[in-house]
Amino acid sequence: MKFIPAADVKMDDPFWSKRFTLVRDVVLPYMWEILNDRVENAVKSHCIANFKIAAGQSDEAFHGPVFIDTDLYKWIEAVSYLLSAEKNVELENLCDQAIDLIACAQQADGYLDTYYTVKEPGKRWTNLMEGHELYCAGHLIEAGVAYFQATGKDQLLNVSRRFADLIAETFGEGKRRGYPGHPEIELALVRLYEVTRAEKYLALAKYFIDERGTGEYLFENECRREGHRFVFPEMMYFKADYFQAQQPVRQQTQASGHAVRAMYLYSAMADLARLTHDDELAAACERLFDDTTTRQMYVTGGVGAAKRGERFTTDFDLPSDSGYSETCASIGLMFFAQRMWLLNGKKGCYDIWEQALNNAVLSGMGRDGTHFFYVNPLEVVPQTVQHNPTLAHIKTQRQKWFGVACCPPNLARILTSMRGSLYALDDDRLYILSHIGSSFEQGGLYVKLMRQGNEYTLTIEGTAREIYLRLPENSTLVGDRYEKREDGYFVIHHAGGKQQYVYTLQPSIRVLHAHPSISALTGKVCVQRGLTTYCVEGIDNSEPLSTLRLPADAVFTEEKADWLEDDLPVLRTAAFSVSQKDWEHTLYRSQPGVYESKEITLIPYSQWGNRGEHEMRVWLTEK
Repeated sequence: MKFIPAADVKMDDPFWSKRFTLVRDVVLPYMWEILNDRVENAVKSHCIANFKIAAGQSDEAFHGPVFIDTDLYKWIEAVSYLLSAEKNVELENLCDQAIDLIACAQQADGYLDTYYTVKEPGKRWTNLMEGHELYCAGHLIEAGVAYFQATGKDQLLNVSRRFADLIAETFGEGKRRGYPGHPEIELALVRLYEVTRAEKYLALAKYFIDERGTGEYLFENECRREGHRFVFPEMMYFKADYFQAQQPVRQQTQASGHAVRAMYLYSAMADLARLTHDDELAAACERLFDDTTTRQMYVTGGVGAAKRGERFTTDFDLPSDSGYSETCASIGLMFFAQRMWLLNGKKGCYDIWEQALNNAVLSGMGRDGTHFFYVNPLEVVPQTVQHNPTLAHIKTQRQKWFGVACCPPNLARILTSMRGSLYALDDDRLYILSHIGSSFEQGGLYVKLMRQGNEYTLTIEGTAREIYLRLPENSTLVGDRYEKREDGYFVIHHAGGKQQYVYTLQPSIRVLHAHPSISALTGKVCVQRGLTTYCVEGIDNSEPLSTLRLPADAVFTEEKADWLEDDLPVLRTAAFSVSQKDWEHTLYRSQPGVYESKEITLIPYSQWGNRGEHEMRVWLTEK
């Protein structure tokens, strides 16, 4: 099975096309200004400035984290996906300027990393655990591949290949032993192999994956070397499982450690298993995907519960108020789910893909395109956040930028590239995986999916084939020309020629209970419409939201809101609140609470925080 590439897919969807336009017109130009430190009252990036130093165009001091180069690489990658959809001379020219600068910063032997070039030139490859050299190389490679595919220009691809060649000469069997503290290069090497067909890149990806967790613990040996200095002092307390190196990856059964690292590693493992027909590695991916999604994932598609280390903890540990759920981790989960679908064809993988996209990922960017969430909690009480230092990582409103700014450019690249995840071909079988208005033409096959609300018109022109429509979880598909399969797909037997097929896809509203082992959610319920999770926000409901009680059999009505698109209705229902009367100067008492009837309003979780600072809560106590 192969996806129809983003370059071949045109998006024309009432909801998602607006997000694409926002990224094109606002987000990417804004990020360019950020990368050049020209946005007032925003955290300085220093990214472009560091490249100028490395290129010999400035004598300023290096600033920023060791992985700062990747902000520019991800920005270029996001622009590349946009350019694959439409011409944009201004953004392409900015990319060309950036690529010229990157090329100037590359060392004579192909090495490219501004931190080690400028700040610690004699310490290449001495701190694989923290130094992020291979992580930065991975994002460089992904940007080079994407820009080449979008424009045909190969300067950045050649820059990335020179660095990849140096890495291949440095690491591997019979060479220097190593693997990255932060996986990413494994994914990138697979992409580089697919565009160049150079086997050495696939072999290097396999080496990095298979070497992890074997023999003597690599990072402990690094830390013992004379003169070793921790880039991040807290890393001295993290054990091998933080880096997914506690055992060989083929033996691992539980998602562990830093959530973004885990998602990138597992995605690369799935890629390698598919390309090399490695059943053992595929089985490991199945185990890790199952553990991630059935025991360690928030209902929003967020992963990584703990702030300290931005990491997985253990099964069923999913606190709402302190939950980390980094935006990048949910984007990584989308990568993992997409690749798992290529491995097993199970429609449930795309339920996870959409659950992450519709909730934790979409939440990461404000409706203005210039404010972002890094952390995506499921419960916020602003006064508590402001005064409780254990919740210092929680932001009650989106920020202009971050000192560690991996999430905003990651959001830009997922929103401009998602077109390449909607359709797939398997010989004479076409899969429609996400029902987003779009079209493509490839090899004599023309497909156009038009959407108006929940009504769809699918136009197919081409030879006879089977069309597999994925039925999203918690939705109903209605049509009279479809055969429903037990695996969650509806099949259209297209006889050939040009035909139109009409269907309705209606998301259902349901009240969810959490697994009994999630102690933080005992006695609580939440609401989903389709795969979109809803929350209550203080601006619509009297605070504190902790007083609200929701019946499990609540009946909801959908209504439009002036500040939301039609695709994101608000939900209203009859509920209850616990009276606060007679509680003055009393913290505990034996009398039961007095319930008062109340109508409450719920909004899509992805849209919270767009109307000022208020309380927010996904899980409500059940009445």
